[in-house]
Amino acid sequence: MSHMIQDIAVLFDDSPHGLTTLETAARLASKQKAKLIGITTTDKGEATLEDGFARGKGIADVIHKLKVSTEEHLRRRAEKLTSTASRHGISSEFRTIPYFDDGKVDLNSLYSDLVVVGASETPGAPFGWSYIKALQRTGIPLVIVPQSWGDRPIGRKITVAWNASRQARRAVADAFPLLLSADTVDLLIVDPEHNAEMHGKYPGADMATYLAHHGVEVKLRRTFSQGKSIAEVIVANAVVLDSDLIVFGAYSRSQISEAVLGGVSRTLLAEVPLPLFVSC
Repeated sequence: MSHMIQDIAVLFDDSPHGLTTLETAARLASKQKAKLIGITTTDKGEATLEDGFARGKGIADVIHKLKVSTEEHLRRRAEKLTSTASRHGISSEFRTIPYFDDGKVDLNSLYSDLVVVGASETPGAPFGWSYIKALQRTGIPLVIVPQSWGDRPIGRKITVAWNASRQARRAVADAFPLLLSADTVDLLIVDPEHNAEMHGKYPGADMATYLAHHGVEVKLRRTFSQGKSIAEVIVANAVVLDSDLIVFGAYSRSQISEAVLGGVSRTLLAEVPLPLFVSC
């Protein structure tokens, strides 16, 4: 198992949220000594109402105007990527994808170790793209950063949501480089009596021992939902612990259960209350 991430991709644009997402990715790349791959879309078009009435030579003028505008946007984003990477002492690569081709994000993601994206209206993402679909189609881990987080650092204090599922184990493996470089890692179990046959006699103890054996400074914490949703309890504990990243495995229950019961994954991915590291 590699203990360093080599390539971090980031979806970004030149909006405030896009630039803070880029800054977050650059900080992670610097900490991991990784290459930063900046991905953005060509613009969806900035035609005005008057442009729609263009005829003859006017059509060519409209096309030229849109082409120049798109090129200017891409030039600014490329320059911002270069300057941000230089400031953090890392190498970078700039890639563009069509606004109406969300499959190109998947193609680029497949050859990265991690993809950093902004939450909600993801800056730099093509039409129709979503991190839920991306997770299901590629399995590449994502770091999702809420707009309210700004450009604050992430990955110094990590909460790992552990339920002894296959997906939670996958998330731990994918996040290992970040866990190793964190100042503190809290292994959180909500309602440890659930999945008791998987947790063992002392829920979480085996995973805590495993992480410690591999060099992770980890603290085991057990808590109970007491009528609250699991997602709410995870977030509340992460806030109390001053965590700047929650690691969890998506969709550890069946798709039917997630749809009927709501599910931790769906709640966290819909609200993104804190920066999330998620894989499935």
